[in-house]
Amino acid sequence: MASPERATVGPRPPRRRVRLARGPLTIGEPAPDIEPQLAGGEPYRPDTIADGGSAFGLTVRAASVRGLHKRFAGGPRQDDLCLRLHPATRTVIAAVADGVSAAPRSDLGAALAVRYATAAVARQLDAEGVGALDWPNVFDQAAWALAEEHRRSVGDPDLGVEEASHSLATTLLVAVASAPDPDRILVSLAAVGDSPAFLLHGGDYDPFVGEAGPDEGLIGGVVAALPHDARAVQARSCVLEPGAVLLLCTDGVALPLAGGTGALASAFARELAKPPDVVDFARLLDFSRSTYDDDRTLVAVWAPREP
Repeated sequence: MASPERATVGPRPPRRRVRLARGPLTIGEPAPDIEPQLAGGEPYRPDTIADGGSAFGLTVRAASVRGLHKRFAGGPRQDDLCLRLHPATRTVIAAVADGVSAAPRSDLGAALAVRYATAAVARQLDAEGVGALDWPNVFDQAAWALAEEHRRSVGDPDLGVEEASHSLATTLLVAVASAPDPDRILVSLAAVGDSPAFLLHGGDYDPFVGEAGPDEGLIGGVVAALPHDARAVQARSCVLEPGAVLLLCTDGVALPLAGGTGALASAFARELAKPPDVVDFARLLDFSRSTYDDDRTLVAVWAPREP
């Protein structure tokens, strides 16, 4: 029997090392380089959350990143977000919230607000469908959740909204993107406070809802927030055009975007021209720029491109 051929053993090629890209995107003068301190307290609040995927022809990316100031001091991330699907109406529900810094439990307030608001929207979609959203009711239910949490925590069932506002105050922005058919994406948004939404198309940022004007959004120099200002709701609707991106964010992103005219706006327009990887999206949000040290939260929804 013939012996099998033996493979010729030669020198192995050198093993190529894979180096991961490190460090955040730097815009202008970078922020100080620090080692973040773990945040203590209850409930557990991770430094960064990242999520994303596709549903009903839409592509979604979402991330929330603790700001430099809280990383340095070991404080909790006071922003939060929540995503939810409603298959019966082919709808993506998204919410972002920015806890008010002066409120000691605003991190919990933000977490409760986004979860109760998205659940309230889902219940309305079950009952009435996309065309009949009652936004004041959605924000009332989120405000009720904050007031109930404060009553529970202090053991006084008679406390009102004012006391809860001092402890759990948060802005809230909620959106639904419905795809009844592949050629039509219906968007409806509502907000209390200064967490804004933009429509990004090409390099243009169109402010959509949530930004305070000269005479609105501020009460006595304080940002409108839940639970006190549950009825100060701004709402708008539109059709999301092919190639456009709906951006829902907190002011930690909106302020450095500078209305779409700054270096960060140009970088985001370039990087969000198509959906990045989920982790890359979070890394993009963790940009380094001097003097901008607030928490950052962003949800991006891409409409399907034209064939």
